[in-house]
Amino acid sequence: MSLDFSALQSRPSRTDSGFNSSGLGTSYLGTLEDDDPRRWLADTPLLQLDLPKIRLLATRLTQLKSSPRDKALACFAYIRSLPFGCIADSTSTSAMAVLRHGKGDCHSKSTLMIALLRSLKIPSRMRFVTIKPDFLYGIIDTGGQPLEHAYTEVLLDGTWQAVDSYVVDVRLALAAKARLAMEGRKLGYGMHVDGAVTWNGRGHSFGQFTTGDPASMPLHDWGAFDDPYQFYSSVPYVRSRLNWSTRMKWLVGARMVNRKVNQLRDNPGKPGVTRAKTPSPAAGQRRKAT
Repeated sequence: MSLDFSALQSRPSRTDSGFNSSGLGTSYLGTLEDDDPRRWLADTPLLQLDLPKIRLLATRLTQLKSSPRDKALACFAYIRSLPFGCIADSTSTSAMAVLRHGKGDCHSKSTLMIALLRSLKIPSRMRFVTIKPDFLYGIIDTGGQPLEHAYTEVLLDGTWQAVDSYVVDVRLALAAKARLAMEGRKLGYGMHVDGAVTWNGRGHSFGQFTTGDPASMPLHDWGAFDDPYQFYSSVPYVRSRLNWSTRMKWLVGARMVNRKVNQLRDNPGKPGVTRAKTPSPAAGQRRKAT
């Protein structure tokens, strides 16, 4: 969707992002003044914290973990293990729907991530930024229009830590990085060539942009929200995402994205190049016998 960034420059975000020309400021995503962490433990219709399956999953993932950091890392590892894939309408996809689909994108994976964290009483929230479409090169053509990106902020030891390196599963991330290296590109296939695929729970971790490449940094910070629907329904500039025609476009686009990423996972080499299959030992023995 098209955004008028010149107009956005005069409208302050809901919170200070710390984005600046030199990268990430020291106040980047810091705890807001007078911001009560308990505010970020609330339930919503998309988070579904009251559902037993959400609570049981969070308990199972963290039953051997004692600290909030270790529990957050366990949730991160689980969300990252889900294959990246588009669900047709991620703006209103619930945490349970992500579990049913067994995959997700930045919006839907973040929804489940926050649901798990909040069910464990770890304050967390969803941050929305607008980024350049370059990171989707090779997956889908957006016509050059910027895109809204969601990631999670987790409050650990009094500091809000930002993370989105769970969005792309490891297999796809490594395939994307290999393809980018071969093509000499910095962005594409859902990743930055220097993007993170891990998180240690002690700092920020991004896969789609990096401070080492200022050109990849977000164009605009929209602030913190509970879930995607709250963002898209309350911000006029992006509210059109909820209309019927836009949802139909995303339905078609989701199928294309899923097909492309599945092909990339199976063949990290250049398009049209098929990886040679290694003969099995049994096959070699049969050839010798003949």
